[in-house]
Amino acid sequence: MTCILFRCDASLQIGSGHVMRCRTLARELRRRGSQITFLCRQQPGDLIRLLEQEFSVLALPEQPLAPSDGLEGRDLYGAWLGCSQQQDLADCLAALKPAGSCGAQWLVVDHYGLDASWERAMREGLGSEPTPQLLVIDDLADRPHICDLLLDQNFFGEATVQRYQGLVPLHCRQLQGPQYALLGSEYAQLHPLVPSRRELRRVLVFFGGVDPANYTCQAIKALMEPELAHLAVDVVLGLQCSHREAVEALVARRPYTTLHGPQPSLAGLIARVDLAIGAGGATTWERACLGLPSVVLPIAANQLSSSEALAAAGLIYLLLDLTDLVSALGAIEPNLLAQSQNCQGLTDGWGAQRLATALLGVERPLQLKQVDRADEGLLLRWANDPQVRERSFSADHISAEAHHNWFEAGFVTLDRLQFIGSDIQGCPLGQVRFDRVADSVVTPIAEIDISVDRSAQGRGVGGELLRLALRALENSWGSAVMAQADVLESNQASRALFVRSGFSPVPPPSHAVIRYRYHPAASACAPMTTAG
Repeated sequence: MTCILFRCDASLQIGSGHVMRCRTLARELRRRGSQITFLCRQQPGDLIRLLEQEFSVLALPEQPLAPSDGLEGRDLYGAWLGCSQQQDLADCLAALKPAGSCGAQWLVVDHYGLDASWERAMREGLGSEPTPQLLVIDDLADRPHICDLLLDQNFFGEATVQRYQGLVPLHCRQLQGPQYALLGSEYAQLHPLVPSRRELRRVLVFFGGVDPANYTCQAIKALMEPELAHLAVDVVLGLQCSHREAVEALVARRPYTTLHGPQPSLAGLIARVDLAIGAGGATTWERACLGLPSVVLPIAANQLSSSEALAAAGLIYLLLDLTDLVSALGAIEPNLLAQSQNCQGLTDGWGAQRLATALLGVERPLQLKQVDRADEGLLLRWANDPQVRERSFSADHISAEAHHNWFEAGFVTLDRLQFIGSDIQGCPLGQVRFDRVADSVVTPIAEIDISVDRSAQGRGVGGELLRLALRALENSWGSAVMAQADVLESNQASRALFVRSGFSPVPPPSHAVIRYRYHPAASACAPMTTAG
């Protein structure tokens, strides 16, 4: 059994997002047989009792919180910790000693107040052999980490994958972008089923678990304007919201308005409304996964830059003052369908499963399905992964428009086969594509393109997907077709993959490219391995 420690906090100052996303990951890891222990500091609004309903929680002693008014950056996040990093380390180790939880294989840290100094000392203090591996969940990119795996689920356009250069070790695997967002399993199931929004009739208002500035009331007041009176409105209050009475009074005054308490999941409400008004935190990815257009008001400094990037890409409507809501809705309604379709391509809801795969390995057996139109966003993300671009014949970033035109062309030709490879749960982990070309009149050739999600690399997925895809190729186009792959000479990983899979080198088209071919009949007696 894999033992995993989580270090995260919630409070009225911090909010609930860190604990909630860690709980989502912990649920997935527990489903896969791991033993989970949380380390959380006792603070007002700490959510320890909520976690204790499912997991073992070691509560760190409450520390007097320093006033955070006027603080910014590292000073603010240090105040959120409630004490020095040295004191937090001592409290964690003291809590773990009698609990006998020092045999952890993974340590998961999700806290803006902790950095590489705490991480190094904590790993040493645990005293486990071998030393636990470290996963850091972050979205600030403002301090160094010594992690083996880093998750940042936020969106910053093309800059997303560059933010941690020089802040993490060279060996660290970085999983960046909303495709790794930690969402409940219900989002992946609903993702392909929810239709795009075309008409604005119903609105969801939710500003997180705390909403200390009471943006909920501001939004309801704005929705009471005569121009918006026809809209049905669902209002959700988080577990730690302290403004319930004020919200209830406004809801009672506005027709077609329903107040909801804390929800085990927002998926049901998100699926039935046409627009959301809310903050720029983790709920952004829940809304995007189900294709829900959003008016976003960043309620914390760390939400602003990502929200600006999303707005610049046409994926949300950014608002800095709710008094402008009437004009904002007037501008967004004509573009409702486009934003609904675009934002759904950000994430498919499988982030927690992908992260669990990176920690624990692949849930086999793998399975193939043919690509359909719902896979467009996923394929574009894989194609634009910097590691993929570095190993491609063109390193240029692929635009969404160019990819869309290429993708649609694949549905009107008989000369392309493309498959998505998924684990036993249905989580997509890679793709294999064949494009049929005429090498000669006698010998038809199918050129191969293959890529594996970062979360599954080094787990034998490439070789297994290639074996399954070659079998599907023969079933679809017959045994006379030769599979062919042109690989840059510098791409050692792909070269090794094709050799292990039974491909043979043939005269290259250029000095920098090695060409490999595989013929089903000639290779029938040469079993392929699944390494790669």
